Amino acid sequence: MPDLPPIDPEAPENGAFPEPPSSKWLSSAFGLLVFGFGIAAGVLLSFSGTAALEGSASFVVTVFLSAIFILTLVGVVAYFLRGPILRFLFGVATTQVETFANPLADVADAALIKDFNRMSAATRHLVQMTLARYAWLSTRRWIVASLTGLIAAMAALAGTALLFRQNELIAVQTDLLRVQNERVSEQNDLLRQEVELAEAARNAAVADQITDIAALLGGVLDKTAKRMAAEAPADAPITEDAARLVPVINPYLDIDPAVLMRITAASRAAKPYRFLEQPLRAHDPGDKFRVAMQSRRAELPVTYGRMQQAYGWGETSGVAQLIDRPASPERGQLIETLTRAGLRDYELLGFYGLDLSFAYAEDIQLFGLSMQGLMLSYANFDRAQIIGVDFATAALENTRFRRAQIGDTQFRGLPYSQLKAPRNAPDDAISPTALSGADFTEAVITNTDFSRLNGGAMTFDGATLIDSRFDGAALGATRFNGATFLGVSFAGSDLSSVDFDGVFVFDAGALDQIAAGAVPGTFRADRYEIAPVDLVQALGSYSATISLSPAMIEGRTGATDAWQIRRVKPFEDLVSETDGDAG
Repeated sequence: MPDLPPIDPEAPENGAFPEPPSSKWLSSAFGLLVFGFGIAAGVLLSFSGTAALEGSASFVVTVFLSAIFILTLVGVVAYFLRGPILRFLFGVATTQVETFANPLADVADAALIKDFNRMSAATRHLVQMTLARYAWLSTRRWIVASLTGLIAAMAALAGTALLFRQNELIAVQTDLLRVQNERVSEQNDLLRQEVELAEAARNAAVADQITDIAALLGGVLDKTAKRMAAEAPADAPITEDAARLVPVINPYLDIDPAVLMRITAASRAAKPYRFLEQPLRAHDPGDKFRVAMQSRRAELPVTYGRMQQAYGWGETSGVAQLIDRPASPERGQLIETLTRAGLRDYELLGFYGLDLSFAYAEDIQLFGLSMQGLMLSYANFDRAQIIGVDFATAALENTRFRRAQIGDTQFRGLPYSQLKAPRNAPDDAISPTALSGADFTEAVITNTDFSRLNGGAMTFDGATLIDSRFDGAALGATRFNGATFLGVSFAGSDLSSVDFDGVFVFDAGALDQIAAGAVPGTFRADRYEIAPVDLVQALGSYSATISLSPAMIEGRTGATDAWQIRRVKPFEDLVSETDGDAG
């Protein structure tokens, strides 16, 4: 073996080389960089949400592209300057696998000749080349992995951004679909209105028939006036003109059967339908006052609010709406025509089949009529003036009398023997008036008889009842919430689940009187308590304001205070299965 030249430990290529710096700071710095980037991104998304990511998309893309550019630049610089960098760090510029042969041979030769200094130098040289090789491979792998990770992250971010954009577009689409559904709903409403109004057009022919009936009744009136003038006593002559002022048609004497049949046929030909509700009511003083106050609403908001609550004014949308349930204006017009023509007794027409159910007769005036046994279910008499009308044994289920003024009127049930012809019969069995579901909300009811009627689930909320009787009536589930009682009797009435919550009375013993008069087992007095209230508060409702006054109350009862009945316990969950209480 040839002699090897001695290795100088101090030579730059064989001896003392600078110590390779530790690579821990590189991995630690990279870990901190990634950790900091993750924390920043997490905080950004947590506090700003996806909207911030969408709004900062250009900034995020710029950051990623800059990072990729910097890493690429570092890789290029490291590739072209790897020799000087490795020489500076490890004292070795070439780290190919082939160059490891000489240091390995030096180590082997030094070991054979037992030259420990040379073997140590050769081993150091080998370690430096190994570290240099490892450093270059690690750097290259880190650059490639970082570039790959950044590109993958950017691709993932692009997908996320597209997902966010897709969700945004879906939200916009959902909103457009909601608007479309609203438009479709409006279109359906318009189509529904069109169908209902088509029914109104069909009933126009019935209105023409009613006009013809009015002309026929005009001729009957003329004959009636002449007959009344002819039958007048000689000592009290009545001129023909005077007779016209108080025409009263006797259906048995003055109306031909053909005309009676025509009237009943017209009533049955007129079918109920829904039509557009009138935004203005010419016969309603409260509504006319509402329209008048619109010009001062902005300047007097508090006053307008109080009046709105007192009169029950609603907010108008400006768009005409269909009424809430079918009705027949033609049948209401027929009632008006017959009443104006002087017809007072309707029993014969009812016998012929007159159908006035669903009649739309708001604000009508009915004075001194006899309508025993008529079909009036679902009719609408809101704000009507009904004085001296006999509804005994009539079918009035779900009929509306809201804010009506009713006086000296009969809703009582009667024995068949007391009914007017042709419905009377020699039978003392009671024929009740059917009033189930009738609505008397905020009505003023004076000297009216509801005795022996069948009136379950009626509504008298906010109504004022003066000198009225419910003796022997079936009133199950009826409400009197907030009503005002003055001289009201419930003797022998069925008060099962009747609600008197909020009722104002002017007698401290009114609750005991109600309990004493009710059918035993149908009224639970323990559900209620009675407490004194101010008289002004008791007269604060719409119906009480227009019908009662403190002077009137004091004059009749001597009371200057009022009491209010309050329900303190619920209904059904207190009913025991063993106590037999149906109230």
